[in-house]
Amino acid sequence: MRAGISHQFDEPALTVHYRAEGRHEYSVLVFLPSMKPLDLFDPERKGRLKLYVRRVFITDEAKILPGWLRFVRGVVDSEDLPLNLSREMLQHNPVLEAIGKGVTNRILADLGKLAEEDKEKFGAIWEAFGPVIKEGLYEDAERRDALYKIARFKTTTGGKGWRSLSDYIAALRPNQTAIYYALGEDAAAILASPQLEGFARRGIEVLVLADAVDAFWVRTALGFEGKPFQSVTQGAADLDTIPVAEGDAAAEEAPAGAVATLAALFKQTLGDKVSEVRSSSRLSTSAVCLVASALGPDRQLEKLLARHDQVKMKSPPILELNPTHSLIKALAGKAVAGGASDALGDAAFILYGEAQILDGERPDDLADHAARVGRLLEKGLG
Repeated sequence: MRAGISHQFDEPALTVHYRAEGRHEYSVLVFLPSMKPLDLFDPERKGRLKLYVRRVFITDEAKILPGWLRFVRGVVDSEDLPLNLSREMLQHNPVLEAIGKGVTNRILADLGKLAEEDKEKFGAIWEAFGPVIKEGLYEDAERRDALYKIARFKTTTGGKGWRSLSDYIAALRPNQTAIYYALGEDAAAILASPQLEGFARRGIEVLVLADAVDAFWVRTALGFEGKPFQSVTQGAADLDTIPVAEGDAAAEEAPAGAVATLAALFKQTLGDKVSEVRSSSRLSTSAVCLVASALGPDRQLEKLLARHDQVKMKSPPILELNPTHSLIKALAGKAVAGGASDALGDAAFILYGEAQILDGERPDDLADHAARVGRLLEKGLG
């Protein structure tokens, strides 16, 4: 029966079967497959529910569920709709809209119940369909709070398991006021990001967001339980008030004035390649990193939009310097002392190129980057 209705031959991960009575009467038998359908990421994002009216098949193209539930399969049998439904009536029918709202809310409620009662089974559903369900965080403002409660994430401190936002809030560090996240193309690249170093040093959990939709829903995310979402690669990190993890001794920093002098020299050298050069609290082992302005888009979102020609010109990033790094200390000392302008100029471009590489990009001019590295190596060996 199920295979004939949905062309799915796997065991259902969740079955929803009920009859609604009251203002509208209809019966529902739908299920979430345990395997991803082949058309899960079909650009048209069509649903696959079959609509019946008093047990007479009408269509399998009625838009009953939102796009973020397009993997749900099954049937809906209405007692109220007329049998002679036209295509126009299907698109703008208040009865069908009410049915869709009721079925959507019921599926969401059952998913929430499963998440509480059987974490392993729900985890398997999220593994298969989480990237699609998260589209609702971007598109479905009415159900965003309910979706936040069932959403699961991989994090920098959660190992291989899934973590809920409630789990995250329960693990907040002293003086932590935001839910931090990191965007990227895959989890391995995100975990290698230098921007995470200062957060790891303070034991701060960071959401690892590697699905393409993540770059979009976080833009509209106001927060969860009073805590705003904040990118680790955007704006100021403001980590100074959060204590470092126990046993992690504070590293000695270069004098603030010397770092400021170096930053000013680097900005003058790099020109409009960067919008600002400044000292960083988010770095602990790397010398430099790139971050986005607090007012502009996250760098990962900007990259995604650029691939689809929705951004004609990328915003110049901010270059941050690690005041505890031995190289930055040495360069800051030379900047204050004056002289060695050629070497400092080369260092500015080389470190900017290094920051681009760490950010998953390539230096703007590979030949120039290689030549500058070669000059510094030659001087060091001379």
